[in-house]
Amino acid sequence: MVGLLLAALLPTFNAMAARGQLLAAAQQLQADIGLAREQASRLATPVHLSFQPGAQWCYALSAEPSIDCRNTATASTTATAAVIKRVVAADFPGVLLMDAQAMALDHRNGTRIGTAGQARFASRAGQQLQVQLGQLGRASLCAPKESITGTPICAAASP
Repeated sequence: MVGLLLAALLPTFNAMAARGQLLAAAQQLQADIGLAREQASRLATPVHLSFQPGAQWCYALSAEPSIDCRNTATASTTATAAVIKRVVAADFPGVLLMDAQAMALDHRNGTRIGTAGQARFASRAGQQLQVQLGQLGRASLCAPKESITGTPICAAASP
């Protein structure tokens, strides 16, 4: 009986674990956008977030706009030295970065530079969360399809 009960509960535990990893990845990006605002002010230069979506996704915070987060060069190179932080898919097993737009934060007032930025993550179970960068340089978290662990549904885009 215990075996049957465990077999019945295993999918529920797996779904909870996948949802937890998804939430952790999205919240990490949300926190890293805050870090980017702080670093832009501290360094007196804009800070950029560059993304590489896909199964082996990554993102990097950098003072350089064209940093490739997949770069594994040694720390002695200028490009790598400009990287403030790097996050990779292995940090959040089972989470996929489906798509993302580059983001940048102004060093004078922490506001977003350019158009709205967003990144959308998905779990193995197909649940999705999106991190959006607002005009004032603040990140918000929402769910594009259905609410996940208390996150609001993303507002429909204006035409």
